[in-house]
Amino acid sequence: MEEKKEKGNFWLTVATFIVNKRKAFLVLFAIACIYCAACMNKVSVNQDITKYLPADSETRIGLTLMDEQFMTYGSARIMVSNITWQDADALVEKLEAVEGVKEVAFDDSADHYNGTNALFDVTFDGAEDDEISKDAKQAVKELLSDYDTYISTSVGSEEEQTESLNNDMNLILVLAVVIIVVVLLISTKAYMEIPVLLITFGVAALLNKGTNYLMGTISSVTDSISVVLQLALAIDYAIIFCDRFMEEHETMDAESAIKVALSKAIPEISSSSLTTISGMVAMMFMHFRLGYDMGIVLVKAIIFSLISVFFLMPAILMIFAKGIDNTHHKSFVPNISFAGKWANLTRFIVPPVFVILLCFAAWMANNCSYLYDVNSVPAARESETRIARHKIEDEFGVSNQIAILVPKGDYESEKKVLKEFETLDYVNTVTGLANVSINDDYVLTDKIAPRAFSELTDLDIEIVRVLYMAYAYDQGQNGPIFTGIDEYKVPIIDMFLF
Repeated sequence: MEEKKEKGNFWLTVATFIVNKRKAFLVLFAIACIYCAACMNKVSVNQDITKYLPADSETRIGLTLMDEQFMTYGSARIMVSNITWQDADALVEKLEAVEGVKEVAFDDSADHYNGTNALFDVTFDGAEDDEISKDAKQAVKELLSDYDTYISTSVGSEEEQTESLNNDMNLILVLAVVIIVVVLLISTKAYMEIPVLLITFGVAALLNKGTNYLMGTISSVTDSISVVLQLALAIDYAIIFCDRFMEEHETMDAESAIKVALSKAIPEISSSSLTTISGMVAMMFMHFRLGYDMGIVLVKAIIFSLISVFFLMPAILMIFAKGIDNTHHKSFVPNISFAGKWANLTRFIVPPVFVILLCFAAWMANNCSYLYDVNSVPAARESETRIARHKIEDEFGVSNQIAILVPKGDYESEKKVLKEFETLDYVNTVTGLANVSINDDYVLTDKIAPRAFSELTDLDIEIVRVLYMAYAYDQGQNGPIFTGIDEYKVPIIDMFLF
């Protein structure tokens, strides 16, 4: 039956054009899908979440300074269980011989040997994300493969966390699809509606994921969760259009029903999507730029979902129209009219109860505890690294290191700060230039005269005097050169660096 066009109905005109040109749109979507499938491997994924910290945040400023002025070596806490101290001590030399291992700390104190467990503090030659550190970590694992070994390290942990997150999200996606299919089996009017909905969503997800490389770089979190969030946020667009089609198809042929349903669905779905898009746009204004990264990708996901529903789904419905007609089934949704009757009977009771619950919820929200360390969050499935960390912490306690940057040169203030830190109950050890001992008499920042420096380094006193004069000249302090260099004192670390 030929549809009757309402004069002046803009959306019906648009819908008619889309349905009439459905084959051209199918070709365009096929080309786009091939292109996006080829581009998925081009997406650059950033695994360092700290890169998204605000530039003016203390943590970001500190990390930037650390990267610019210091080399932060990768490290690992390695526990070997069921081993004697003598055998553990013999392993130190073997570990130090591994290429990429800078040093190994181990002694007979309780910090490194407890019961039959030995703890090695290993420092690598490179940073955490350097290949030399990752290769050294793997070589150490192979060296200790015959032992009962637990390795806790942040070297390569970002890749492991990303892989674990991807595996979890893929499992969640499969479970979500299974649940959605079950719900659709119950709620739809025809079985062949389900492949129409899944194809539409699948294409939208592929288009979004394949165009992520246009963003330059996206975070590993965004890359992992975007498909699941897109499914949660946008699957109802296709369901709304499909329901509209089924209603119109009761009195119209398939093509006419699609045109009328699409003309009604476009403004409805577009309006509905604005609330979701506005929420995603709000995320983009977060100071923590991970919100911008996730927000813009999800806005793009919603837009591609809308495009797929409006331009692809009509063609898919036409292809499956006969199958839909032949697979009608009775409604499996139970009659729940009793819920409306119960709501009417309790209309004077439920509102006060909700007010009480709201007040209770507000009070409880202010008493909620938060975890800011992902390692403290209980997990149903523990990774190898997390298992190792828990094992080591059970035997040797928790080890949390904090790097604090202070202006260099003011060693007296640094010494005072270190002494103050040492008095804190929750601090075990503090290490800085101002408390690193050279011998029983000096620390690195002590100021000493030429003769003391000569005795410390076993250098000839005349050579040391020349060095001190050169240092004074370099510092623009000419007085000691003429009045007597023997009384001129210089911090030991500065003299060594000079």
